[in-house]
Amino acid sequence: MNRVKYIRTKDNEIIIFGEIMQHSDFRDFNPVSAGFISFGINENGNPTCSCYGHSVSLRLESNIEKDTMLAKLQLGLLDW
Repeated sequence: MNRVKYIRTKDNEIIIFGEIMQHSDFRDFNPVSAGFISFGINENGNPTCSCYGHSVSLRLESNIEKDTMLAKLQLGLLDW
């Protein structure tokens, strides 16, 4: 499975993109954290996601809890 990347902008927007692109391609969006995002099914059988890792090209870490919460909110997965 392909790895999916993301950045979180200074405006707390999550931008998700494929592994063929570099995190640094999104430098103009003023990222404050970056890493990878995985998608799956939780114990209740509902879709979920989780942010993790870091960006080498931007030298930014992911903020696991905050980024995951924002991604879930943006993707409509918080109520699951």
